[in-house]
Amino acid sequence: MPMPAATPLDAEQQANLAQRLGQWRRQPLSPEELAELLPRISEPHLALAVGERLGMVGPGAISLILPLCHSQGINAPLIKALGICHHPQARDQLIAWLDQAGALRAAVLESLTCWGNQIDLSIIRSALAAPARAERLAGLAMLTFRSRSMVTCELLKLTKPLLEDLRAEVVIATLRLLQRRHDPEILKAINGCISSEALPGVAESAIQALGCIGTQQSCQLLIAQAQQLQNFSLLSAVERQLQAQVRHRNWIDQTLRDNHQTL
Repeated sequence: MPMPAATPLDAEQQANLAQRLGQWRRQPLSPEELAELLPRISEPHLALAVGERLGMVGPGAISLILPLCHSQGINAPLIKALGICHHPQARDQLIAWLDQAGALRAAVLESLTCWGNQIDLSIIRSALAAPARAERLAGLAMLTFRSRSMVTCELLKLTKPLLEDLRAEVVIATLRLLQRRHDPEILKAINGCISSEALPGVAESAIQALGCIGTQQSCQLLIAQAQQLQNFSLLSAVERQLQAQVRHRNWIDQTLRDNHQTL
């Protein structure tokens, strides 16, 4: 026998609930109350806030969230709750929703990011190849868990197209992932993003990535950039990174002298 539909909260009740959420420490709601109220809320931001609170209960909330998933179907508040509660069944439910997610696909992928090392690589590949910015960023977040263990050619195959993205945020996130590695091919890919014609913040992020890697090879690339860069701002960024390389200080100083360069 189907359960009766929950009576929607009116505008005044929703305003009172929003006020109570704002006074959470003084008037907290129980997990059961949150689960009972969630299907009755029509205001999207309030529903999302209640879903977030329900997920924050932790793995124990899964017994309250899954019945809502089955009765309500996919929606943003439940996606949020599943992603925050960190229960293995929450991950399984999010994966089951992926193919039917439609406009909510990016939100589902974002909620899956905390399980990046448990997510099938095919899902990550699909996210990275998607045109949407949010999906690509979620794919990068999931790939972070595997980035140290992947062979270089496979990692570059997944990330090189993102270095050519027209959105600076995507390129910068890719550079931050790649700076976890110091393979020569990856250093070359990062170095290739240093240009005065790059998207805002991209060249600076690539310079910072080489500095964070902090190997002699990455320092050599920074020295080479210092020789050829004409852009004063980028040149200053390169010099700052070279000055910060304490471990290779003597080698850098000697190389600069050999090249008749100064910082």
